[in-house]
Amino acid sequence: MSLSFFTLLAFLVANLVSRFGSPDLERHENPESDSLHYGYIWTSLTSNADFSKAYNFQLFSANDRVWAFHHEGVWSSTDGKGWRKTELTNILKNQGFLSYVQFNENIYALGTFEGNIEQFKQTTQIARTDDFQSWKILSGTSNLPRRYFYHPFVFQDKIWIIGGEDATGKYSDAWISPDAVHWTMIADSLPFGKRAGQHFVVFKDSLYMLDYDAWVSADGLHWKLLTSKIADGEIFGYSVEVFDNQIWLIGCNRSGKFRSEVLHSSDGVTWMPERAPWSPRGGVATCIFKNQIIMTGGKYGGPGISGQTQFVYSNDVWSLRRQ
Repeated sequence: MSLSFFTLLAFLVANLVSRFGSPDLERHENPESDSLHYGYIWTSLTSNADFSKAYNFQLFSANDRVWAFHHEGVWSSTDGKGWRKTELTNILKNQGFLSYVQFNENIYALGTFEGNIEQFKQTTQIARTDDFQSWKILSGTSNLPRRYFYHPFVFQDKIWIIGGEDATGKYSDAWISPDAVHWTMIADSLPFGKRAGQHFVVFKDSLYMLDYDAWVSADGLHWKLLTSKIADGEIFGYSVEVFDNQIWLIGCNRSGKFRSEVLHSSDGVTWMPERAPWSPRGGVATCIFKNQIIMTGGKYGGPGISGQTQFVYSNDVWSLRRQ
């Protein structure tokens, strides 16, 4: 076999690695922008936003601004580059357990959670901001399900809660509310079983449940399994967006290892993995803003000292848009 053949083979391998990334690589360089082969491009908007480095917070788009509902307060930006802190506080408290939800152009806080999994204080208070300047308490106590590790979402003009967990275990029920204050249970045993931490998005007029698997429903009550495994290994830590007629999972990590990866699908059945230029992380914040996906925050867990785990947090801001 000639030397020229080995030279050509080495060139082809190097080209594939530079294009798709090495499957064993846990860290990734951070260029100012990186073009993905399927027609989209990641662009760095800022390497250091005005809010502190953190994970498990949220982004929302409203009033021609992107809003970061951060653990330390709320920041807004007109371009994702410069950020201004507002007067709004983090009224939910621990966002690792509870999430805000956007409904009718307003942001709602469903309950409060203080503490950790071993010792905490939780309420069913309902609050809303419609001016992004102050909170209005709609109810000090409500019949909101007293649980955590769920992601509320909007479907058919109502706020929904499916699953989640409390000190007794996980749930497979569904609750809806037209106003965030009054809640009704409409199902108590959904076919995908007891779950916590799963995501829900509306895509092509149907509701999708995304975890390690994918399900679809026309009404939120009757569900069809699309795939029992979105990707090889256990995936975790991602955020979900619908963009450019596809579902995007941003910050997909595999089997306990953090990656710089996104998965995207046009049908919920077939998922394409793509390596991103930002550093490996989970627990990112995303939203759709001016025809692009904005991504920030996240946590990376690397080897520490004496067997401990050292975490690295992020506050760089990135944009994904079509080229």
